[in-house]
Amino acid sequence: MQKWKFDDVTLQRFIVGSLEVNCYLLTTEDAAILIDPGFGEDELISCLELLKDMKSKQVFLTHGHFDHTGFCPELVKKGWKIGIHPDDKFLLNRVPPDFVELGYRDEVFEPYMTIREGVCYNIGGLTLQVVHTPGHSPGSICLIDLKKRLAFTGDTMFADSIGRFDLAGGDEQALMNSLGKLKNLLEPDTLVLSGHGGRAKFSTVLKINPFLAE
Repeated sequence: MQKWKFDDVTLQRFIVGSLEVNCYLLTTEDAAILIDPGFGEDELISCLELLKDMKSKQVFLTHGHFDHTGFCPELVKKGWKIGIHPDDKFLLNRVPPDFVELGYRDEVFEPYMTIREGVCYNIGGLTLQVVHTPGHSPGSICLIDLKKRLAFTGDTMFADSIGRFDLAGGDEQALMNSLGKLKNLLEPDTLVLSGHGGRAKFSTVLKINPFLAE
């Protein structure tokens, strides 16, 4: 687990599941946002248990692939509200058999919030804007705070690569368009926090990611 502080918001990163998904937890004294809870690792479960009496507990899914959503059924039971872009609802509850043996769940759950382009969600001093970035999946989104220079990019963009586009609903040209959208939107000093791998400033991403190179 890694931890950072953004004014009154604490940000923690947990690496969960066999596919090493980055799960992010943002908390203030009275609110919590969880991004991509793919698997209930012990350290994450312990942190969430401390939040059980918190009134505002929301989950945002950057997309619907099982490795990013697997812990959602359990979180729904504990009062967390799940949000996903409508174009990715068809991906929910679809765990390949090989991964069931690794502990991923195929338990049905329903999202409680619909996440759409341009909507903003506040937590403390952060304002996360939804940016629709299809390509890895039809309903992939990024959550971006333009003022605080913070971007949760899911599997749309990693520091040195991009997400696959050969899975159900993937689209190479849509993904290239989404990368262009991010390139026009993000400032160089924006901290990119992706769905897998390490964090990096966007200025570094532009240098080491061959899909965004000039």
